[in-house]
Amino acid sequence: MTSSASSVASTTLPVPAARRLPWGLIVFGLGLSTGLAMMLVGLRVDAADDPYLYGFIGQSLANGDGFPHQPIQRRGPLYPLLIGLLYLIFGVHVWIVHLAQAVMFGATAWLVYDMGRRLFASQRAAIIAGVACALNPLLLRYVATLHCEAFLIFLFTLMVWQTVRFRERPTVLNGVLVGAAAGLTCLVKAVALVYPAVFAALLALELFRANRQRALAAIPWVPLALMFVSMAAVISPWTIRNYKVLGHFVPVSTGTSDAVLRSFIFSRTEFITLREPPYTGAENDSNDLFKALAKEAGTEWQKDEWETEQILNKAAKKKVLAEPGAFVRKTVVGVFTFWYQMTSLKNSLVVGVSALFAWVFAIIGWRRARGEGRKVWMVLAPALYLNILLALLLALGRYSAPVVPGVLVVAGYGVDTLLSRFGIGRSGAAALRNRQPQPSAPGAGA
Repeated sequence: MTSSASSVASTTLPVPAARRLPWGLIVFGLGLSTGLAMMLVGLRVDAADDPYLYGFIGQSLANGDGFPHQPIQRRGPLYPLLIGLLYLIFGVHVWIVHLAQAVMFGATAWLVYDMGRRLFASQRAAIIAGVACALNPLLLRYVATLHCEAFLIFLFTLMVWQTVRFRERPTVLNGVLVGAAAGLTCLVKAVALVYPAVFAALLALELFRANRQRALAAIPWVPLALMFVSMAAVISPWTIRNYKVLGHFVPVSTGTSDAVLRSFIFSRTEFITLREPPYTGAENDSNDLFKALAKEAGTEWQKDEWETEQILNKAAKKKVLAEPGAFVRKTVVGVFTFWYQMTSLKNSLVVGVSALFAWVFAIIGWRRARGEGRKVWMVLAPALYLNILLALLLALGRYSAPVVPGVLVVAGYGVDTLLSRFGIGRSGAAALRNRQPQPSAPGAGA
C-alpha cells in the first residue's frame, strides 16, 4: 500500500514552475533580440549597400515598374518581392527589411527548438539547440544586410521542420505543406529544388526497411505525390514568366555554369588557405575570365544574361571534360570550403570553428539517438545534400547557412548527452519520454 500510494503521489505532484516556462517563446525572443542587436550594429554600415541589387529590384516593384530585365535572371524573385511589399507598405526604408529579417531569425530559432523537442525526449536538448541557433555568428551575419540569406535560412529551416512533421504524420496536408515550403525556398534560391526527391527517397528507404522487419509501415504515396504537385504549383508561375520573357525553360534562375567556372578559381590554394581574400582576389579573377570569354565570343559580358549563360555553359563543359581531375579536386575541396570560406581570415575562422564544434556535438548526438532508435536523418540529410550539391558547383562558407540550423538540432542533443554523462543538471528525458514516444517508423500501423 505504501509503495502504491507513493506511486500515485509521484504522478500527481505539481510540475515545478521552471518546467512551465514557455521555452519556445523564450527561444524566439532570444533570436529576435540578437537579430535586433545586429540591426544596431548594422546602422554603422552603409544602408545603401546593395551588392546583389535586391533593394534596387524591390524598389522597382514597389514603384510599379516590375522586374528589371537583367538583374533578375540569375536569382529567384521571392526576396525582392518581399522587399517590394515592405517598401510599398512602409516606404523605402532599409531598416524595415532588417526588422523583418530579425523576426525571421527569431522564428528560425523557434523552429530549431521545436524540432529538438519533437525528435528527442529532452527539453534541455531542444533549448540548447534553439539558443545555439540564436547565437550562431554565421546566421546572425545576414540579419542586417540586403542579402537573401536570412530569408533563405528561415524558409529552408521551415521546409526541414515540415519534413520532420511529415515523418511524424504523413498526411495529405503535411505533404502539401512540405511541397509549398520547398517551393517558396526555391523561389529565393534554387538550391532546394532537388531536396524533396531526396527526402522522399530516404523516407521510402526507411519504410522499406521497416517493412522487412514487419513493422507494417505503409509508404504514403499520395501525400508524397502531392508534395511534388504543391511544390510545382508554387514555382510554376515564375517558370512560365521566365519562358515568356526569355523564350527558354528556366525553372527558377540561371547561373549554374557561372558557379562551376568560379569554383575552379575559388578552390585554388591561395584562396582555400586564405592567404588571399577569396571575395576580392578570386572574384576579380573570375570576372576577368568571364569578360575574356565574352570578348572571345564577340560580345560583352552581362550584356544579356541568357547570352552570357550560353557562353559560360560551353566554357564550363569544355573545362570539365578537358580537366576531369581538376573537377574532382575542386569538388573534394568544396566539401570543406562549404563550411568556412568567407570574406576574410577572421570571418572564416569564426565560421569554420563554429561549424566544427556544431558537427562534433552533432556526431555525439547522432550516436546517442541511433542507440536509442531515434531518427534524425530528416535534419542531417539536408546538410549533406547541400554540401555535396554545392561542392559540385561552388561551395562558399555563406552557402552553408541554410543547413546550419538542422545540424544544431542534433548538436543540442550532443551537448545534452555530455552534460548528462558528467552529471551536470538534469536533461528532463525521463519527464518527457512518456509524453513524446518515438515511433519505430512513420505511419506504422496506419
